[in-house]
Parts: sequence; structure tokens; C-alpha cells
Amino acid sequence: MSVAAETAPQLDAAARKHRKLWLGAGFVGCIAGSIAFAGPFLSPVLRKHCLPYLPATENTIKLLFSELKGARGPLIDLGSGDGRVVIAAAKQGFIAHGIELNIWLVLYSRLRSLLAGTSSRTKFYRADLWKTDLSPYNSIIVFGGESMMSDLSVKLKKETVANTDIISCRFPLDSNVWDTCSMIEDGHNPLWRYKQSSD
Repeated sequence: MSVAAETAPQLDAAARKHRKLWLGAGFVGCIAGSIAFAGPFLSPVLRKHCLPYLPATENTIKLLFSELKGARGPLIDLGSGDGRVVIAAAKQGFIAHGIELNIWLVLYSRLRSLLAGTSSRTKFYRADLWKTDLSPYNSIIVFGGESMMSDLSVKLKKETVANTDIISCRFPLDSNVWDTCSMIEDGHNPLWRYKQSSD
């Protein structure tokens, strides 16, 4: 038997082993990539206050800024998602910031703002709203979850300065802490406006 005939099965076995290693590495890579991508979207469920990604509708954004007519900046969107509210605010003349835990949404928002031509008036940060100082902002927007509104009401009352405008979408702030200035029904997305007292 020739040397070539003897080594052919060995080469075939080595090729099969090499192929299995690559397939295994590819599978592990796909799993790891999926976890890395999906993790930021799923992690809010594990937090004390769940704030899922639910994009604002165009009509809600229109109503939101009709309520903020005459308001002043800087403005912050708490849980800014894909950046649409912050970008709309910049188009209305605000210096607007967005904070968001999901790094993929933060990066997407920055790209979206760049493409919209508003990047000079917007900033997007990966940040926890509970650890963010809200005192520099004169206009605050929040699309909150029901379970978080009581704690958020206290934080807003402590940190905001006189005459700060606050728009709460979907759920109101705690009525024991804040008096409602106005309220707009918008189907499943009602809006409440509040203003920090000057006394």
C-alpha cells in the first residue's frame, strides 16, 4: 500500500475534526452574539422598576410638544429608547438629552440623530435614571411604567428646580406629590403635564 493511500484516511479524519471545531465555534459565537444583543432588551424585566422599550407614536409626540409650547430647555427624556422624542425636541429648538440603559438603543439614537441633522443639539447617554441628576433640566419627559411612578415622583420633586416642566406619558405622577396642570387623552397614551412650584 502506498504512503498516499495510508495518509488519505488520516487527512479525511483531520478535516472532519477541523470542520466540527469550526461548526462548534460558530454555534457558540452565534449564542454569545444573541445574548449580547438581546440582553439589553431583556434586562429591564429583571429590575425593580421595569421600563420596557415602547416607542412613542407620532401623534403622542405631536401632543407632547403642543403641551410643551413655550417651555424652555435643556430637556431630558428619561428612557429615550430609539431617540425619536429627543430628535423631535431638537427640531423644536431644544437642547435635548436622552438617557437609556440599552446600549444598542443609545448607539442607534446617536446614528439616527446624526442622519436627521440634529446631532449638534442632542446627546444620548447610557445611564440609569435613578442615578441621574435631573436638576440641570428645565423640561423633563418620561414614558414610565406604573410601578415606578411613586418613586419617580419623589425623585422629581427633590431634584427639579422651580418652574421645571414635566410631561408624564402613559401613567401619571403620584397625586400626593404633584398637582396636575393639564391632561390630554390620547387613546392608550394619555399625557399629564406638571410644573415644579416656585415657592
